[in-house]
Amino acid sequence: MLAARPNLRTIADRLGLSITTVSRALKDGPEVKPDTVARVKAAAAEIGYQPDARGVMLRTGKTMQVCSILYSPEVGDYGDPGFLAQVESLTQGLEADNYSLLVLAQTRGEDPLDPVRKVHTQRLADAVVFSRTTLQDSRAKYCLQHDFPFVSFGRTELLTPHAFVDHDDEQAAYDAVKRLLDDGHRNIGMIDPPEALTFFGYRKQGARRAMVDAGLDPDSLIWMPSEISVRAARESTTRLFANQRDVTAVVCASQMTMIGALEALMELGMDTIRDGIGVVGFGGMPFRMLSKQKLAYYYQPQRHVGEVLARHLHDLMNGTPPENLQTLLPYHRIDDLAAFREGEDF
Repeated sequence: MLAARPNLRTIADRLGLSITTVSRALKDGPEVKPDTVARVKAAAAEIGYQPDARGVMLRTGKTMQVCSILYSPEVGDYGDPGFLAQVESLTQGLEADNYSLLVLAQTRGEDPLDPVRKVHTQRLADAVVFSRTTLQDSRAKYCLQHDFPFVSFGRTELLTPHAFVDHDDEQAAYDAVKRLLDDGHRNIGMIDPPEALTFFGYRKQGARRAMVDAGLDPDSLIWMPSEISVRAARESTTRLFANQRDVTAVVCASQMTMIGALEALMELGMDTIRDGIGVVGFGGMPFRMLSKQKLAYYYQPQRHVGEVLARHLHDLMNGTPPENLQTLLPYHRIDDLAAFREGEDF
């Protein structure tokens, strides 16, 4: 016979307290003495007590879940360890509020709004996180119209303020192109995401500004659009070097894009060191094997992104105005991955 699942009465009987006192102690109620709160939480941990999600939903209407939307085509060939690191830290951050993380995939060809609408209409979660934002993002509009809490990983140009976390892609792209120009590169290929994505615009602004500041024609930058996947980037880089044989440097939009570009160079018999090809990548997981290549890496740990997302979600669901929950994270440039990895905890 299965043992009964621990509940509030189990803790109350164990400690000789009322169910009301136990309930308030688990919520850090100010009316409960600190030593009682400590005793209750210790007993709850000892017997493995977990709130009954169905009961919580019946009492409060809350699911005690947050949903993160995964764009699955991006991870279809090699996977994205950066996303997994973000999921881990986001999950840990939500646990403090007794929330769980639900991951829902958006498949290729699916309208980006469909998963968000599903989460909202089917009451799968109390809030949602999504990425790959566009200037007039339909998901953000939907959430704002239905007063459904969300934090986007990426910005929009909607007039109504909303919570977001984003990388400073404009400044990083500026710095990347400027340093390549300083190193003598003049024919620079940009392996960038589809133009509809907001961060493409920021990257383009930064790269063009670097060219103008150097007194060069910004239109001489060679733009090669690519989906954010290893396979797509490999194909785009191959086309780039087939059509523009004088290219000497490649700036890649993401970690997977960078790996795809390096694979393409290998297949073309080219070497970053021997042939002096400049490669710049952006990402959140600086693999040690990349240190064997000559490249610059703009790093923003996705674990940190997950932590900020969790804080914003907590504050948003506790009444903080969304305009106060807008975080732009700078990249950290790494020129020696081997030395960097020796000093970091991964």
